[in-house]
Amino acid sequence: MKIKNIIIAGATLFLLSGCFKQEAPKCSDKDVKNLVKSLYQDSLKQLSNNPMAALFIGALPKEMTSLTSVRSVAYDEKVGLRSCKAEAHFNNKTVNIKYTVQLNEENSDEFYVELDTAFLEGLIQQSMMQGILDSK
Repeated sequence: MKIKNIIIAGATLFLLSGCFKQEAPKCSDKDVKNLVKSLYQDSLKQLSNNPMAALFIGALPKEMTSLTSVRSVAYDEKVGLRSCKAEAHFNNKTVNIKYTVQLNEENSDEFYVELDTAFLEGLIQQSMMQGILDSK
């Protein structure tokens, strides 16, 4: 089973503390983490519109409950882009995820978060295996 990687992007207004601060919010910022969770929900909706992926949507948890072990793995000052990794928790499942946070070039009070949804394939496999084990 191979699901095409989907990049979901979301934007939110973020009031940066301090005037003229030109740095993307940290990966562990509360607003960033909430947006990552929201983007997971959006990716589920998007997958449900794809007939091939809709077959597996039932195997995915409905909600990302928390993010832990959040860390920045790279920061590009020139474009204001922070690359992040974290452990995403879904009830009894945990997977590693990647996302980016980037400032809006036209308005540094805004930032964008992109969630790399490549982790969905592993999450589907975990859920399907759990379903098989639970049925025995």
